[in-house]
Amino acid sequence: MSVSVARVVARNKYHLDGRDVVRNEPIFVQLPRRETGCLSYVVADPQTRRAAVVDPPQDLAPILSAVAAQRLHVDAVVETHTHADHLSGARRLASHAQARLVLPERSPAAFPYEKLADGGDFRVGDLRLRALATPGHTPDAMTLVLADRALVGDTLLPGTAGRADFYEGGIEEMYHSLFDRLLRLSDDLLVYPAHYGAKHGLPEKLFTTIGDERRSNEALTQATKEDFVRYMTEGWPEKPHGWREIVAANTRE
Repeated sequence: MSVSVARVVARNKYHLDGRDVVRNEPIFVQLPRRETGCLSYVVADPQTRRAAVVDPPQDLAPILSAVAAQRLHVDAVVETHTHADHLSGARRLASHAQARLVLPERSPAAFPYEKLADGGDFRVGDLRLRALATPGHTPDAMTLVLADRALVGDTLLPGTAGRADFYEGGIEEMYHSLFDRLLRLSDDLLVYPAHYGAKHGLPEKLFTTIGDERRSNEALTQATKEDFVRYMTEGWPEKPHGWREIVAANTRE
């Protein structure tokens, strides 16, 4: 498995408790899993070494290895949405690390977790991650914004959008999440999705930008809302095999 370690542009300015403070750039680790086409992330404060792990897989070994290599303490485990194509490792990791389990407030999970509301935020050390509700792929889908980048889950993907047929009304919500929320962010914002690669009919791109997707993304360049609905309805592959059972496993107590 390849692991990419990127860092937010040096000397970003954060607004903390009414003060503008210059901090060292956060630690940012991306963990691609080629066999599943999934992506997980570790974001950490370089001063306190406290970290948030986003969308961890069932196999925790790569996450634990990355955390150990960077000498981090996992303070929070976060899901961008309820996964329907693979089993989540979030609960196991939170238990193992004695960390907070943070899920979107619309999560259907039947077990205890810390709710992340639209417009809310959570912190690891001095880092602040801001939440934007971006439903459509799932009702609980959430985007996490940190400094110059956004972890978008399966809402926005390189060249397309996440499928929106898991629930009634998903396409309508996806349209508003993309056009009324994500496309109002800066063109320079880096976009880090939860899926990539041929397994999902996607390019091998591990990240993109709002500006690049605004110009060339098939979903975002549909001329009208009606065209967007048609695009999101026609020609999509079958839903993941056993997706209902996977969702049930990821949400039951």
